[in-house]
Amino acid sequence: MNPLEMMSFGSKLERFGQQHPKVVAFLKENHQEFRQGSVLEIRITTPEGKNVVTNMRMTAEDEEIVDAIKRMKG
Repeated sequence: MNPLEMMSFGSKLERFGQQHPKVVAFLKENHQEFRQGSVLEIRITTPEGKNVVTNMRMTAEDEEIVDAIKRMKG
């Protein structure tokens, strides 16, 4: 990612936090749970009411990515 993309990503991430404070609070409160072996589940409910669900088990590589994102955010 080039420096301009990183700056743009940072401002978009900040705006996301302003628009979705509950999500940001949840992630801050539970960031220690993003570790190898944890299972993340994602559920999407469309405006029409359709539900889509998936999950993933965190690997060591996933944990490295989460740590890198934490370092970017400061």
